[in-house]
Amino acid sequence: MIWGAVIVAAGRGTRLGRPKQLIELAGKPMLAWSIETFAAMPEISEIVIVTEPDFIAPIESLAATRVHHATVRVVAGGDDRQASVRHGLEALSDAVAGILVHDGARPLVRGSDVRAGMRPVRPGTGSLLGARVVDTIKVADDAGKVTRTLDRAELWSAQTPQFATARDLRRAHAEAHRHGTAATDDAALLERAGLDVVIVESDPENFKVTLASDLGRAETLLLARAGQLEGDEEILIVECYVEPRAVDAVLVELEARSARIDEIDRDLPDATVIRAFAPGTRLRGFGTRLHALAGEEALFTAHLSHLAPRTTESFDRAH
Repeated sequence: MIWGAVIVAAGRGTRLGRPKQLIELAGKPMLAWSIETFAAMPEISEIVIVTEPDFIAPIESLAATRVHHATVRVVAGGDDRQASVRHGLEALSDAVAGILVHDGARPLVRGSDVRAGMRPVRPGTGSLLGARVVDTIKVADDAGKVTRTLDRAELWSAQTPQFATARDLRRAHAEAHRHGTAATDDAALLERAGLDVVIVESDPENFKVTLASDLGRAETLLLARAGQLEGDEEILIVECYVEPRAVDAVLVELEARSARIDEIDRDLPDATVIRAFAPGTRLRGFGTRLHALAGEEALFTAHLSHLAPRTTESFDRAH
């Protein structure tokens, strides 16, 4: 499935006291962290960033230096988050089959969690990243008197990205807009549209930077993460589902991207499965190329196999 990403960065940072989009965080503008995560994923062929009109030009410059193997567009947001997401959906092309929506104020999202969130998505089923609630949650009346205690075993804190097929997410937003329905996240709109929505457990570090104290916490975590990953690159397991006529062309393309072919399964009735291991940096833009070689019905999935020392050659290709 070829994916499009909508990054919502249209807020004014009221609680933080200033707009968050371009605040420096661990040596980069906050928004750059999410952009780089999605730009590094071969599954994502289009990225749309929704922001305030005053920030369109600087964010276009920011994205241009970080997105090299996907189409990127920066568009103006709407009056609220829901309208901004709708603007982002409108800016994605019909070529994307799946869409994820992410808050630009969550700079710590991991590619491995994004892939886990993609996995359950199919027509009629969406998903979202979430973390288990660890505090005991009380419900109180207007006077502050506790009326009940919720079972925290059933409670999750919703995160982003949130995922659905392009058709389902567009339909959910269109129905909400038509009926004047408001919700605080996209998963709620999917639920109201009758879809099943699956929670995929995610890293609790994927929190939303909202208060000034969150900046220091996020910066500490990002610096620590960068130190852990320095010198390593992701090796992905890639599975391609293509018509038999396109197998040879896809194999040539994968080998040109330094992939090691692991298995070719020709026993399925309608498709051949090609399984390979490849450096993540070499797979950027692969989805678009796969469609060019094997047609719009061709599919591929990817997930992390392991981390390997980055060679000088692969580092040069990535930069």
